[in-house]
Amino acid sequence: MQRFLFVTDLLALGHTHVRGAESVDGSLVVNSGSVGQPRDGDPGAAYAVVDMDDLSADLRRVEYDIDAVRERVRAAGLPDETWERLEDGR
Repeated sequence: MQRFLFVTDLLALGHTHVRGAESVDGSLVVNSGSVGQPRDGDPGAAYAVVDMDDLSADLRRVEYDIDAVRERVRAAGLPDETWERLEDGR
């Protein structure tokens, strides 16, 4: 099995729907969270602004029309759990 070593200043992750940022061995590791499917109880759309000069991340939230999105998801025929969780961010 071949192994690779990557050295980087920034590692951006996703798909866990849980936001966070921390320094690990001199690299910034960032998960901006989720737009529409957060898992932390805050239904706002999450994103991150990264400053590469000082390797920091500003984790932010913005409000959006959750009801309109819920209706579109429901109309698309997706499972109820998909649109129901949007309002409470779980």
